[in-house]
Amino acid sequence: MSGVAQTNVAGETTTVFSIQPQRQVSASDYVKLSADALNYRIAASQLALRKAERADVKAYAKADYDQAKKQRDSLFAALSNKDRKIAKPTLALSSQRAASIDLLKKSKDDFDNLYLTQMADEAPSMWALQKGYALEGSDPALKQVATLAVPTIESGYTVVKGLTPAAVASR
Repeated sequence: MSGVAQTNVAGETTTVFSIQPQRQVSASDYVKLSADALNYRIAASQLALRKAERADVKAYAKADYDQAKKQRDSLFAALSNKDRKIAKPTLALSSQRAASIDLLKKSKDDFDNLYLTQMADEAPSMWALQKGYALEGSDPALKQVATLAVPTIESGYTVVKGLTPAAVASR
């Protein structure tokens, strides 16, 4: 799967992710799914800051950790306004993402490659959710959160793919 962010002459960001934006997501589902993805990125990046051997992987993890925390703060800030209140989602990870974190925790010599691979594998679904809600979301505040997340996910994916060794990326 490839994914390179590009900005066309109209200033629109496009990607070559081989996935379509996720359509018809309710505001509450968007919040739950986004929080799960962000909590996963935060947990994975915290592990990478402790376990990664390569300096460039640690630098990516630090940047991704900071970005994911900022995005989660924006998401949580958008949960309540004068018109409605959406319940704050749990910080617990979904079973699939918890299993991915467990793999990272158990990883030894191959941690850097596993972390980079997981980040690259997660990006398309994160992008699809954010792009879909940015295009069709029903809640203006959450739509703004999604719109701001799209280019961050695209640029993060480009960076992580550049850090992933060719032998690992081709698996």
